[in-house]
Amino acid sequence: MWKKLALMVLVLVLISAFTIPPAEAGSRARYRWQGAGIALGALALGGLILHGLHAPPPPPPHIVYSPPPEPYYPPPPPPREYVPGHWEIMREWVPGVWERVWIPGHYDRWGNWVAEHHIDRQTPGHYEERRTWIEGYYRN
Repeated sequence: MWKKLALMVLVLVLISAFTIPPAEAGSRARYRWQGAGIALGALALGGLILHGLHAPPPPPPHIVYSPPPEPYYPPPPPPREYVPGHWEIMREWVPGVWERVWIPGHYDRWGNWVAEHHIDRQTPGHYEERRTWIEGYYRN
């Protein structure tokens, strides 16, 4: 502590030695009030510095601890509903088919001979109903 005090006094002396101008010839009362103001300022500053050295440390801040919040548990997801597998009847379009058919020689209804030949026949398209298995699934 004495080292700090001695160091501050030395700093103040050096600062005042270089900042105060040398004395000049003239009236005795010329700079009296300015000198008195500087002296009072130095005393006030020194008092503040010394008071800061000897002041007790401030009390610790008042800390308020609140209890921890209640734990949050998210609600469970709703149960998933299982839809079982089942048969469905689907109506599907079956396109028509062209096929070449061999016709052997024969007599027609009027008694004329018809030589053997090929005929192109068309089976028309149609709808068919088929049973199809639909797999079961979970509904959300």
